[in-house]
Amino acid sequence: MIELSEMQDCVYFMSAYMVKRRKKKLPVFKRKKKLADLFAKTRVSHYVIDGTVGTPKGAFKYSTTFDSYKQSTNFEFDKSLNDVQDEVKQLSWILALTHSMEKLLDKDLFNFAFFANMESFLVSVNSRVLQVDPFVFCLNEVIFVNFELIDYCTTKPLNKDDILGRINNYNIIPVEKVRYFDEEEFSPDTRKISDIIFDNLNNLLNNLTEHKLITDSVAAPVYNIFVRSNDIGRRIDEYFLAVLDAEDVNLELKNLSGTNAFKYFSQEFLGVATRIAVGSEEQVLFECQLLEAVKMYFFVNQYAALTFTNDLNKLVDSKMRIESLVFVRGTPAITLFSIENMKQTFTYKKNEKALDFKISFLKLSQEHIRNKNAKVLNFLLYLLAFIGGIGALEVLHEQFCWNFGTIFSMFMFIFLGLPGGYWVWQKWRSR
Repeated sequence: MIELSEMQDCVYFMSAYMVKRRKKKLPVFKRKKKLADLFAKTRVSHYVIDGTVGTPKGAFKYSTTFDSYKQSTNFEFDKSLNDVQDEVKQLSWILALTHSMEKLLDKDLFNFAFFANMESFLVSVNSRVLQVDPFVFCLNEVIFVNFELIDYCTTKPLNKDDILGRINNYNIIPVEKVRYFDEEEFSPDTRKISDIIFDNLNNLLNNLTEHKLITDSVAAPVYNIFVRSNDIGRRIDEYFLAVLDAEDVNLELKNLSGTNAFKYFSQEFLGVATRIAVGSEEQVLFECQLLEAVKMYFFVNQYAALTFTNDLNKLVDSKMRIESLVFVRGTPAITLFSIENMKQTFTYKKNEKALDFKISFLKLSQEHIRNKNAKVLNFLLYLLAFIGGIGALEVLHEQFCWNFGTIFSMFMFIFLGLPGGYWVWQKWRSR
């Protein structure tokens, strides 16, 4: 008999953004004054890029080594752990998420580009004051904005029952007011919570690249909620329908965990981990959250291909790249189950059909342009042949003293009469 954990509920709101023309390799500034000013301006407390940790006090580096036999990740720092102990504590979620990626995903296909610890802040939504605890990471080229909400009056995090229905989906609800903890009063704001965090992060990236990073456009973000709870209190399919505010929908939910330590269910816009055994709480929190991010990664890449790409070759390459990621190898069963489950969702299949339709449309457009160009080329060749024929008539008239009017009439009949007659015959047949 498995002993279930008595942990409290954990609810993470997740958003995935695909930014067009975002620079990948970012320079790291190490001047303390510049970093401190930059962090204060962009509401960022720490960032991690390519193993370099930037803090208001300066920067340090770390490296990781994954032991596949022990399923553990070792971290080494270029400074004494006593000197950076406080920073490492604040970055513990980054280290845990890094370990989950080493364990679950193929490093040749998936990599973290950067992480960012953002400042907590307060929002007023429907006259309710909530504390937002955000954290951000970038998986390949997709930026994930995640946050947990705490009721500021009761100091309790939102639980599994606080997110039932669309009216409680704080991914999509605009806020009324915003206040950071170093400010005395709320400021009016109508953005979504994830957009507030994303704008601060974008400001950080712009400054890190000395404004060489320009965000041209952003694909429609993909929203998702991840719930970890051992007290769902109803059938899992009923809970999914209650959160998604759906009725008369036949959900086929499968346990994707592949282990007895917990159960993990996922569909579009929602993932739930439950029946979690004692000692598996942190493993479930980060591993399932990462798998939810992978699900969103596929969706946002499909949306980006539909939104950004109008070149046929690039669109085909993009579709093939998305499909190639499905065939991951050397990964645990839970990863394979999760990706296969994602492929069966309505959203994935709908986007696949949309991509196929767009490819067919671009092929037809390309063929139409090719036919138009061929017609122009044929006309030019016909014109050159006509001009050359006129020259040949003059040679025949001068050398052989042929009657120019007679041979010109024959020439016009061959060049204009025969093609014209053929065109009339074709039109008559088409009737």
